[in-house]
Amino acid sequence: MSKRPLPNKVDVELGRHISKLRRGAGLRQSDLATHLGVSIQLIRKYESGRIRIGSSRLAAIAAALDVPIALLVDRERAPFESTSIRELAELTAFVGTKEGLALNRAFQRIKSADVRRSVLAFLHTLVAGMTARG
Repeated sequence: MSKRPLPNKVDVELGRHISKLRRGAGLRQSDLATHLGVSIQLIRKYESGRIRIGSSRLAAIAAALDVPIALLVDRERAPFESTSIRELAELTAFVGTKEGLALNRAFQRIKSADVRRSVLAFLHTLVAGMTARG
């Protein structure tokens, strides 16, 4: 009798990440399963890392969650896990604009963490002032 191999660590991490994004989008496993045309059991296996997710299925999951596929696999974006899908869509739309891209590039060139925090504090103050004026 052969033992079933343990799930690969990367597959487990990916499954957990998909699960968090799915819940963040307010979807149940059954909702995702219906969207993908698969069983709930298969979604459970994906989310537990017991079954690897092929690239075409990964693309379908990203589409179902309305997120860029890179968000599913890029560990550098992990801080966005607590961000709602709507906020991610807004962020993606903004960064895709000429101003958003220029702001992002300029901010990335600031090497000092203190200066970056000061810039953010300034922007928060600026926005608060604009909001107060109506």
